[in-house]
Amino acid sequence: MATSVVDQTENKEITPKEIREMLGIDNSQIQKLCKIADIKLKKNDRGLTYFTKDDATALSSVSSKMKAENAMTVPSKSTVIKGTNTISNASIVQLVDTLKSIEKSITNRLTSVLDEKLDGMDDVVMELIRVKTENETMRFKINELNKENYKLKKEINSFKKVPFGFYAKTNSGNNPF
Repeated sequence: MATSVVDQTENKEITPKEIREMLGIDNSQIQKLCKIADIKLKKNDRGLTYFTKDDATALSSVSSKMKAENAMTVPSKSTVIKGTNTISNASIVQLVDTLKSIEKSITNRLTSVLDEKLDGMDDVVMELIRVKTENETMRFKINELNKENYKLKKEINSFKKVPFGFYAKTNSGNNPF
């Protein structure tokens, strides 16, 4: 079939599209075939790539050789099916055991890292509790000192200055307000 198309295009420029249709391949495969057949790309007056009859014949022969080689190396369906049956139950059990040991190893490492981090957090939490308790105690002491300060100011204000540098206590000091 390829030769009949090539014979029709003896004096004609053959476009990459015609090569694709003739050989049933895409542009990347045409490029590979050109490298294998050592064909240099040619451009016409309009700057478009084209092939000659000899180029098309060479590409066709290289393509058919490549298809023949690929056909020989493709394994048969029965070979592929036989290859998948080689996995035994013992290898599956071994694989499962390996996965379990990996899982256990990862879990143990994560647990130890988390334990180390949380051990330091216990000390921090205990320190925070101690500071909070101390804070509450200080707040209570401040309230008590404020009450005592208020009482002392009231006591001081209850004294009036009298002659000769003496002070006398007035009855207003006994007033609770």
